[in-house]
Amino acid sequence: MGRLENGIWVDWIEKVKVLQKAVVVNPDGKLLALKRCISEHDGRSGCWDLCGGSVDIEDVQAWKSHSGRGDKDDILVKAIAREVAEETGLAVIASETIHSASGFNDKKGIFIVAIGFRCTVAGDQEIKLSPEHTEYKWVTKEEFLALDIGDDGGLIKSILSI
Repeated sequence: MGRLENGIWVDWIEKVKVLQKAVVVNPDGKLLALKRCISEHDGRSGCWDLCGGSVDIEDVQAWKSHSGRGDKDDILVKAIAREVAEETGLAVIASETIHSASGFNDKKGIFIVAIGFRCTVAGDQEIKLSPEHTEYKWVTKEEFLALDIGDDGGLIKSILSI
């Protein structure tokens, strides 16, 4: 039988990873690049990245009351906005889904769903980096692709191929 938490079956979240990345665009049309901090537990330590992360159990609990609508209150839209805010302090508007992919990770025994969003910065704001990152810069798509992004399985290049 599955595991029920607060009225939601959550055992699947241990077997399915929903990974989201945000292409954050400023009014000049440049993309936000974040440099990951140095960590011995991170295979992409010190590399450049997009904002984003996994959908959390707290996000999943919101599905109970609101899901599948694709509007500003959709759980995935809220989750990516939360990730961007946590990592940069920026409030963003997730304007469209620009990428989706899926695959099975044999090593971890999990199914991965990756989603890329185009997000626009809501007004003039100052970036406040979380401890996950050491530096940021606004770059063109070509400049981003020239940065050291490490081995992310091709996800960033695929998202930026739009």
